[in-house]
Amino acid sequence: MNLRSFIDNLTATSLAVIVHLVLLGILVVSLDWTSPSTPPRSAVEPVKAVVVDESQVAEEIEQIKRREEDKRKQEQKRTKDLELEAQKVRSQRKEEEKRLSDLQMQLAEEKRKVDEQMRRQREDAEKALADVRKQRAQQLEEIERLKRMESDMEKRRLEDEKALALLAAQHEALSQEKRKIEEAKHRSEEERTRVEEQTRKAKAAQEAEQKRLAAIAAAATAKAAQEKKEREEAERKRKAEEAKRKAEEQRRKAEEAKRKAEEAKRKAEEAKRRAEAEERRKQEEAARLQQLALEQAQLDAQRARLRDRHLAEYIGQIQATVNRNWIRPTGTAKGLKCTVKVSQIPGGEVVSVIVTKGSGNVAFDRSVENAVLRSSPLPQPKDPSLFAREIIFEFEPED
Repeated sequence: MNLRSFIDNLTATSLAVIVHLVLLGILVVSLDWTSPSTPPRSAVEPVKAVVVDESQVAEEIEQIKRREEDKRKQEQKRTKDLELEAQKVRSQRKEEEKRLSDLQMQLAEEKRKVDEQMRRQREDAEKALADVRKQRAQQLEEIERLKRMESDMEKRRLEDEKALALLAAQHEALSQEKRKIEEAKHRSEEERTRVEEQTRKAKAAQEAEQKRLAAIAAAATAKAAQEKKEREEAERKRKAEEAKRKAEEQRRKAEEAKRKAEEAKRKAEEAKRRAEAEERRKQEEAARLQQLALEQAQLDAQRARLRDRHLAEYIGQIQATVNRNWIRPTGTAKGLKCTVKVSQIPGGEVVSVIVTKGSGNVAFDRSVENAVLRSSPLPQPKDPSLFAREIIFEFEPED
């Protein structure tokens, strides 16, 4: 409607301009542009007039109107054709949008089916994991029963081994479960990626089809049919492979359970053998330690006797030295003796002398103290470890 009004306004304006141009042209043609001879001037100049044929002007205007009318009709026809073409395009676009909407609904349905299939696969995986846990619990109970048959002497060690075996079995089971979950997750990711890729392709096809309309729509329809056929074929092959894999998995699980039972039995026998060997080793170790203790006691006794002998020799040397330096007091009776405590420093230098048990004769006791001081430095022992800062010995002179 706006286009038609614009065309009408444009035609009226053009017509008015053309009429004015025609009139101007006729006026210009009617003028005499030659230079006439100059007559003698008169006092009054003549008036020049131009005669215009109105019928000719009207005919020109009528022709212009007819041409404008033809042009306007052609414009109207062309506009109508364009509107019809646009309406046809809109209709085709609506049909294409409807087809694309149906295609999206189909893809959503396929995605729902894939999600349902993935959910069933997860349930199968969880069921398989539950069976594995049940078998593992039974195996652990069998291991516990075998371990309880061990002797009380090795109970603590067997409990430690049991804990280690349990941790190892749990770690292995967890590793297997994690691997299965990762495989299921990987398959889920692959399926999700495939669906996303199909969705992306469909979206790209939708954009391309909107641009190229009917031609692209036909190609997309053929491609969707081909892809659906390929997906159905791939799904059929995948189901066959999945059934084969499950059968193989069940066989492997049975073999694994048998192997674990044999391994548990072997470990129990090995544990029993180790327990017996450990018991023998402990008995041998106890006997060896007892023998070593006996030999050590004998060696210590021998060292003690040797030390006592060296100490007696050391004390004897000191007594002999003091005896040589002793001067008997006048009038001292024979058979007197006293006990002396001597303090010395390394090297034998005497620091002090004290009679701890006197003889009853003060002069005798004093003479012994003087003899010890005169004997400084005292003799040193052959074994430096026998040196002592305080030495107590009994002095009894040789009468």
